[in-house]
Amino acid sequence: MIIAITGHADIELALGVDKRYPEGEKYNREVFDRVYKDIEKGLSEYLGNQGLSLNDATFVSGMARGVDEVFAIMAIRHNLPLILSIPNSVKWHKDRPLRKGVRGQAVYYEKILSYDRIIEIYEINRLYNDIAYVYANFARNQHMIDISDTVFSYKVIPSPGTNDGILRAEKAGKYAGNLFNPPGMKDQEEFSGFGFKNG
Repeated sequence: MIIAITGHADIELALGVDKRYPEGEKYNREVFDRVYKDIEKGLSEYLGNQGLSLNDATFVSGMARGVDEVFAIMAIRHNLPLILSIPNSVKWHKDRPLRKGVRGQAVYYEKILSYDRIIEIYEINRLYNDIAYVYANFARNQHMIDISDTVFSYKVIPSPGTNDGILRAEKAGKYAGNLFNPPGMKDQEEFSGFGFKNG
């Protein structure tokens, strides 16, 4: 099963944590671990309901800082196949200037690119499948959905990029739900299966 995710680049801001590094050059460890655990737990439950496990999955990452990067690191830690869908080009994305004072691309870009189980690296431009998108990031979102069987989100607060990914996944009939586990929940059962739409 090929799985993609859409979510926040600034996960610290999304989770309301002030302990942020300048320009987003590193992660607040508590926040990174929290997002990682929420996603891992939700995916394991979803796949288990399908009679599958994480070992049956191939992950798709958009290589942005935050949720995309957490997802790529999860693939590496579990030794899973990984597909990268990158807006414009690897060089453009790696060298992208700060946006609103924060980097948009993955912090551990080189480490992820060196992973030996990458199946494919796609470089997606604004013109994708004969459609001119406003931004290459939105074209990349569509590409991720096109090549995936299932798409999840990790959405805490309003986000144009995350909303775009969710809407595109819903339109394609591939959106499986939000993996954000609200604070204060003792276990996943209290959160009704992480808000899954199917499974």
